[in-house]
Amino acid sequence: MTIAEEDLVTMDGPVERVNLTEQVYEQIIEILIRGELKPGDVIVERRMAERLNASRTPVREALGRLEAEGLIYKQAGRGVTVSPFSTEAFVELLNVRQLLEAEAARLAAGRIPQSRIDAIRAALQRLAETANPTLSEIWDTDDMLHGEIADAAGNLLLAGMIRDLRRRTHVFNAYRNSARYKFSAEENAVLLDAIATGDQEKARQAMKDHIEAVKVAVIDRLSGASR
Repeated sequence: MTIAEEDLVTMDGPVERVNLTEQVYEQIIEILIRGELKPGDVIVERRMAERLNASRTPVREALGRLEAEGLIYKQAGRGVTVSPFSTEAFVELLNVRQLLEAEAARLAAGRIPQSRIDAIRAALQRLAETANPTLSEIWDTDDMLHGEIADAAGNLLLAGMIRDLRRRTHVFNAYRNSARYKFSAEENAVLLDAIATGDQEKARQAMKDHIEAVKVAVIDRLSGASR
């Protein structure tokens, strides 16, 4: 989705400005996720505005948000630069996700319609039967499961925070060797089964264990340990 310049002329209210900045932010995040910008790459505000067909103001504001999140930083003499990959930052992000998503799983237990449970289970099975799934296919299925759980928790703020953190997780994943990214359909099926039982504590623990396994796998992979 591009942002037409004629739309910018009429957008002078605070709500419109926030929405426009959010659109630009999402577009830059997608660029990072696709790996079109790598750590150390310089982001030129003018060129990014031209690329997104937007004015420089929302681009500047979106870059400010990305800087606050640690995904980019201002470097003397070079301007805005994509931040280097940080294992510590990635683990911190997963720690926060573990807290929030475990609570979401507890609240969502027994609240996802059976039709959606069946659809997610089918998607997990299709992915398991795919010999060499793309990173996009893996993320789409993973987002389907985690997004459904976040929505079923019934807390819009919590769901929004989880989605934001998951987008940032995707950015970090794009920075490392995506060819080595693994997805366990069985592990996700265990989580889905726990949610379907309606047992809140079982669902909470299943999500906690699931993200802990991801965290351990990431640390092992980045430290060069074999799995």
